[in-house]
Amino acid sequence: MSTIPEYSHIQTYLKCNENNYNKVIDQFAKVLSELNLNDDYFKSELTWELSDNGFMYVGGGADAEEYNYNGKPLHIRPYVMGWTPDTFKELNGSWLEVSLLFWTEEIEQDYRTGQLKDIYKPLLWNIMKKFSDEFTESGVYLTNEVTDGQPWEAQVTCNMNELWTFDAAILPHYLINNYREQNEGIFYFKHEKENLCIVRKSIWNEEPWKLFL
Repeated sequence: MSTIPEYSHIQTYLKCNENNYNKVIDQFAKVLSELNLNDDYFKSELTWELSDNGFMYVGGGADAEEYNYNGKPLHIRPYVMGWTPDTFKELNGSWLEVSLLFWTEEIEQDYRTGQLKDIYKPLLWNIMKKFSDEFTESGVYLTNEVTDGQPWEAQVTCNMNELWTFDAAILPHYLINNYREQNEGIFYFKHEKENLCIVRKSIWNEEPWKLFL
C-alpha cells in the first residue's frame, strides 16, 4: 500500500480573480516549460471554482513528475490553490498560490535536522530565483510539511511570530522592512538587486548565492 509522501514546497502567491485567472495559469505553465517541467495539465481547460469554505480548488490535480537531475530521479509536482477573504478576512481580494512540491525524503540529507542534500541545492535555489523573477507580487518561500504557507499567512494576518517560518526566502523590496531584525546566527542574508535573500543556516549549511553563480 502506497503512502502519501511529505512535501517540501517552493511557493509564491499572486492576486487572482475570474478575470485574470487564465492569464496567471498561462504564466505558471510558461514557467514550468522553461524549467523543463511538464505543463500539459495547466494548459488544459482548468476553470475558476470557488467552494463553500472560501478556497479555490482550481489546479491541484497535476501528478508528480519524475525529473532527471544530474542522473538522479527527483519527483516534482506543480500545484495551484486559491485563497479568498472567506479563508483570511485580512485578504484584500483573492490570491492564488502557485508552487512546486518536492518529496521531502528525496531532497533531505538528514530528516532529523532537515538539512538539504548538496546535489539539490543548486536546483532549488535556481527555481526560487526563477519564481522571484517571474512572480513579483509576494515573496518566494521554501517551506516544509509543517511550515507550508505559514510565512505568507503571517504577512497577511500580521502574525510576526511566523514571519520567519521558512527554510529560504526571496523577498521583494516592499516586504524587506518586516525583516529588519535579522538574526545572523540562524540565517544567511544577502541583498540582491531590490530583493532580500534569506536562507536558514541549519538547512543549507552554506550560502547558495556564493556557490551557484
